[in-house]
Amino acid sequence: MKIALVRRSCSLRQAGAERYCVNLFRQLQARGHEVTIVGESIDDDLRPEADFLPVRVNHTTSWTKNRSFAEGCKEVISQHRFDVVHGLSRAHGLDCYRLTDPLQAHWFNLRYRRPVHRFLQRLNPRHRALFGLERSIFQSPSVHRIITQSRLDSRLLGEYYGVPEEKIRRVYNGVDTSVFCPDVKRFRSEIRESLGVVDDRPMLVFASMDFRRKGLTSLLRVLAQLKNRETCLLVLGKDDERPFRKLARQLGVEDRVLFAGRQQQIERYYGAGDLFVLPTIYEPFPNVNLEAMACGVPVLTTETAGGADLVEHGRLGYLVSGPDSISEMVAMIDLHLQLSETEHENMSRCCWEQARQMTLENNARQTLEVFEEVVQEKSRV
Repeated sequence: MKIALVRRSCSLRQAGAERYCVNLFRQLQARGHEVTIVGESIDDDLRPEADFLPVRVNHTTSWTKNRSFAEGCKEVISQHRFDVVHGLSRAHGLDCYRLTDPLQAHWFNLRYRRPVHRFLQRLNPRHRALFGLERSIFQSPSVHRIITQSRLDSRLLGEYYGVPEEKIRRVYNGVDTSVFCPDVKRFRSEIRESLGVVDDRPMLVFASMDFRRKGLTSLLRVLAQLKNRETCLLVLGKDDERPFRKLARQLGVEDRVLFAGRQQQIERYYGAGDLFVLPTIYEPFPNVNLEAMACGVPVLTTETAGGADLVEHGRLGYLVSGPDSISEMVAMIDLHLQLSETEHENMSRCCWEQARQMTLENNARQTLEVFEEVVQEKSRV
């Protein structure tokens, strides 16, 4: 097949969808398919691996950036012939779309809870542009399949946009088990020494590029209420640290919070922790949860995010009802830190057994099955 993958940035230097785009095109090429990347940028060292069609983007404002990218993609795509055009970013001209970024309609309602704020924000050109893009994708007859990463988003597509179940396919993410695996725990002492954390000190790990949306505020409040006052929190990722450092000072936990920024070998930092915690407000499927589990680290996350599909409560980690469920998180973390060494080892083994089944190869195979459905449907049309 001749396949076009649409993603604004295709990169191994970023996380989430940007890295997923790289993994997917490599898997598709390994199966003999011809893959072209349509987007605004691609890592220089990836250019020899795949054809790249650049899209010009107007960066004047947020709404012009989103709209011009979508329209530019359609123009570029129209000049070529592809069997399947698969969107990993919101764009026009798609045959298939993977819900990678948070569903804007749902995130908007979570973000603006007061009716007055919600009314005013609906006038914001950025929100209007994103709502329009979502409608054009989810309600377009030319988009034959929508791929979701969780039961949550499959349900939300029906609630917000009336997408019929027969148009939706759920394909979970894959993880590179050659990188993310329990073997990284051999670096535990080395990483902890670099952080100034002794081996037997309980350490929670949080990773994100959006501290607020992923629940760091709640997590700091949780840290202040834990029974074990030696428990520390390792914060990975790049965002404005200042408001969170200020809150940590106010809560009296400043000396227990370690901001380590972005790390190229993040798997070693997962392996140095005792529990990965992501009390996110909403997200289609946090890759970090799966990566941590592949490293043998249990996960605590919210039932309001797609990552809940992955976590079997009490066996692979813990689920709490929402990002503001402070008492629930405190109870679950206290419980986890009191488990015996044998119980921790059992949970770690179960996490690896679950994650090792969710490979990049399986993700690509299931995605190709969806592409084949799209090709057959397009030929009938």
